[in-house]
This record gives sequence, structure tokens and C-alpha cells, in this order.
Amino acid sequence: MTHDVVIVGGGIAGLTIAWELARAGRDVVLVEASEDAGGMLRRGTAAGVEVDLGAESFATRTTGVADLVADARLAVQLVEPAPSGAHVAFRRRSGRVDRAPLPRRALVGMPADPTAADVVRIIGRAGARRAAQERHLPLPSGPEPTLAELATSRLGARVTARLVEPLCRSVYSQSADSVRLSSVHPVLWEKTQVLGSLTAAVDALAPAVRTGSAVRGVEGGLWRLAAELEAAALRAGAVIRTGAPARTVTATTVELDGETLAARAVVIATGPTAAARLLQVEAASAPPVGLVVVEVVADGFDSFPVGSGVIAAPDVDSAAKALTHVDAKWEWAAAALPAGTHLVRLSARDGRHHELMDAAGAAAAIRTLTGVRLAPTDVRRVVPVAWPDAVATPGARATVTDAAATRGIRLAGAVAAGTGLASVIPHARALACDLASPPIPSEGARHVR
Repeated sequence: MTHDVVIVGGGIAGLTIAWELARAGRDVVLVEASEDAGGMLRRGTAAGVEVDLGAESFATRTTGVADLVADARLAVQLVEPAPSGAHVAFRRRSGRVDRAPLPRRALVGMPADPTAADVVRIIGRAGARRAAQERHLPLPSGPEPTLAELATSRLGARVTARLVEPLCRSVYSQSADSVRLSSVHPVLWEKTQVLGSLTAAVDALAPAVRTGSAVRGVEGGLWRLAAELEAAALRAGAVIRTGAPARTVTATTVELDGETLAARAVVIATGPTAAARLLQVEAASAPPVGLVVVEVVADGFDSFPVGSGVIAAPDVDSAAKALTHVDAKWEWAAAALPAGTHLVRLSARDGRHHELMDAAGAAAAIRTLTGVRLAPTDVRRVVPVAWPDAVATPGARATVTDAAATRGIRLAGAVAAGTGLASVIPHARALACDLASPPIPSEGARHVR
């Protein structure tokens, strides 16, 4: 028996490919090591509400998610975040931790107008004067620098330290000195090349609306997107096998425990470490992504003191690098929670996840980031989560990509497309279209399930 395609990995990329191929009439099998498909779109329960334990929003820099929802007729409602926006926490020269709303018009932390009041509030007048010179600087030739090098050389160190670096660490789980703008926001990088200026490119691309409008979510939690897509793939005829870890792969086989699946094409849609293991290559792994979901009962959060959340600059001493006030960000969560109860997500700094796993540690991080007086007794529950294979470093991506190409194996997910659903889903759909392009075999040549 030879299948048309076997997919290893049941995250959003694998599910997208499975649905696309199945609806095109292909014989497709997806194998997932864990007991549930969905990858980092996973749910848990806190304060009696089903909440996301992985990704909880997606970027709108592409229409990839919305297009998939419409084309697959998924029974989910895409929603906008509340208009409160998010804040950044940073340390003043006095040593005091200050907080301010993120600039209304910025992309990847880089502002359209460095002299705007909401930017000056964060980087100061001297920092604004330095950043305002960017439009008059020539673009350098040669290889693309890292995001940190790019932002610092063109906008100054203050923009990098208080805006670019904290946003990069909180959104992409990597330092700005380990990524490039072309990988985290390719449209902005291309626009910069055309216009010859970062601020001019941001000015052209960033909408003149509230902070936070660059993301959307799903009513009831983003985990619903994966659940509905899995159901759609099954209805279309895909075979999805959970609890079935792949051991080795070739261009035409996937070996499971005691079983080998033959295929005309094999796709790896796992995290980078798992992909490297399957391809039998060495690739440096990034630290695990750790977070906790915290149930809080405290009057200080009733007024949403930091809007939808806060990201921390590196000079703020906290075990958490970012905080999301879930019920301040999403109206559906506020409506579902009992009066006076709040849900907070804390994203851990590398190596400090353990500090957030009890009430005292979670309360300390929340106090630092928000300024709200919070006692450990105000923390009613802490739900810790760790994602050990979530981040694809540039080195790992290059190693895995080269190994897969050499072996004739296709790649999907963040290791191939970059971080975020806005990149992963369009890439997966394009790959599925390519895989479905050969003629469908005759019925006599196909195995009937």
C-alpha cells in the first residue's frame, strides 16, 4: 500500500496540508506523536473557562488565517482584541520601573514617527532625535544585518532596548540579535528596500489605529481553529493518527513503531528539534517556551491597568518577559469569567519558568510588570505550560532545510515558513497545492480504505 502523502506532525501546518490534500482527492495520512492534534494550539481550563495554553492570537500581516477559515468553512468566529492596547515596562535612569502604552503606529517595535508623543514617552527626547535621523541615512549594501544591528544602526540603541528587543523576545521568543527583519516581517523588509528607510516603510504599512489591531483571535480561544480544522480534514477523507510517533523517514517512507508507511511524498511538519532528529542531523535547539496561566482575584485589575498586557524591556528584573491580561484583551473571556476574577498569562524569560510556577512567584512577576499590589493569596490558581520544541533558530532552520532538500523530503511549519500562523498557513497551503498538482491515480491503482 502506497499513500499519496504522509505528513509527520499534527500542528496547524500538518492539519492544513491534510485538509487541502484530502479535499483534492488525495490519499493522505497524518501521524502525530502526542495524543492530540493541534500542536501549540491547545486548550486548558482556568477559573472554569477553556483557555489557550499555547498561541492565543495571530498576526494580520497576511490574510492567511481568514482565508483558511472561509475556504474550509470552519465554525469559528474571528474577533478583534479590545481597544485598550498593550504597554511596555522599562527602567528609568533613576532605577524606577515605568510603564507606557506601546506606540500606536509601529511595526516590530520600530515607529513610523519617532517624534510622536507616545514614542517620546518611552525613548525620551534624545532618543527621538536620534531615531528621527533615520530617514536621511543611506541603506547599507551587503548581507542583511540582524534585527538588532539594523534597528540600532538606523534608529539608535534606545529604540532597540525599549521597543524592538522586548517585542521580539515576547512575540518571537528570540532575541533581536538572532533574527533578521526579513524573517519576522518580510513585507516590512521589502518595503524598506523600496523606500530606502525603515520609518518610511513603517509609515506606509502601519495603520493609524490603536495598538493591538495587528492581531486577531478566535472567540472562545485560538485552540478552536485547530480543532475545527482537524474535523474538516477528517470530513474530507484524511486519516489522522495520534499517539503515533515517527521514528525515521525517507523520501518515500515513514517508520512508526512496528509499521512502515509508504508514500509518494513525505512532509515533515514538526518542530525544529523533532525534524532534525527525523532527518538524523545535529541542530542547535532553542530554550523551551514557558508560560503560566494565572487566575487572579484582585480589585487592582478591574480597571485594566496595563490594557491588554505588557512586555518587559531586558533591564526590568522579572521572571516574566511579557504579560497578557486575557479578559482585558478578549471580550469573550471577560463575559465568561465571574465578577472580580481575572486571567493573566505570563511568558517566562529563558531559564526562569520555574520561578512562575507557584503563587508567590507569579504574584511577584505580575507586581513588577503591572505595578498592581498583589499578594500571593490573590493568586487562586497557576497552570504552567512548557513548549520544548517551539522556536526554530536561524541555524536550525538552515540545517534542517538543507538536510530535507538533500533527501527529497518536504518541510512545513515554522522551520520552513517562519514564526506565526500568518506565515505558516499560507506556506502550508502552497505546499499542499504543489503536492496535489500531479494527476490523481486511477481508482484501480489506489488503495480503498
